[in-house]
Amino acid sequence: MLPINLCGTFLNPLERTDMSRTRFFRGLLLAAMAALLLTPAMANATATTSHLTLTIASKNRAEEPRTVQLRCEPTGGTHPRAAEACESLLAAGGNFDQIGQAQTGAQCTMVLRPVVASAHGTWQGKPVHFDKEFGNSCQATSHLGTVFDF
Repeated sequence: MLPINLCGTFLNPLERTDMSRTRFFRGLLLAAMAALLLTPAMANATATTSHLTLTIASKNRAEEPRTVQLRCEPTGGTHPRAAEACESLLAAGGNFDQIGQAQTGAQCTMVLRPVVASAHGTWQGKPVHFDKEFGNSCQATSHLGTVFDF
C-alpha cells in the first residue's frame, strides 16, 4: 500500500525520495547558516580574553627573574593575586602606565638594585609590550600595584 499525502492522493515512491532529499538539504542549509552566524560571536569571545606574561628581572642579572602568567576574563594563571591584578588592569583600561596611580606610595629603601618590569601578551585581544625600569623591586611594586606584586 502506498502512503497518502495531505491532499488524499497516493504518493509515488520516487516523489517520497525527492521529499526526503529536500528535507535533508533544507536541514543542511539551516545548519550552515547557523554556523556562519555563530562564528563571529565566538571570535569576539576569544578576542576579549587577556593573557599576559609578567616578569620582574634584575637589570644586572644578579638574581633570577620572577615570572608569572596572568589570565583575565576568566581570571587565572600563576599570579598569586590574579583577581586583584585583573581588577587593577580593568580599572586602568589595560594601560600599564595608569595601574599604579591609585596606589599609595610604599616606603621603599634607596638601595639601588635596578629591575625591569615587563608585560607581554594580549589585553582584550590587543597586543601588549610593556617594559619599565625601576630603582629596585619595591619601587616597581609601589608604582605598578598588585599587577606586579608577586
